[in-house]
Amino acid sequence: MSTVAEAKALMAKIAYQLRPPETTTMSPCKLCGSSSPGGQACSDCLCLQLEALIRNKGAVVRWTKSVKAAAEDEALILKYAQRARK
Repeated sequence: MSTVAEAKALMAKIAYQLRPPETTTMSPCKLCGSSSPGGQACSDCLCLQLEALIRNKGAVVRWTKSVKAAAEDEALILKYAQRARK
């Protein structure tokens, strides 16, 4: 697998892991034991893998913050949509 393909795969897994906990079941991370959606590798462990792959921690931190903010914004919008429906 190419480095770009590996990076894309890790990014997809990280984005999945950054969803709000109430959207999935939580179980221990299979690598470090911390709480993780679906019991898969947690976002922290995946980010470490991505950092090692691309050799740029700053880029991973910046991207992760933006993805997490987008997931939180999506959850908030859906919460308001649910309230408006009542």
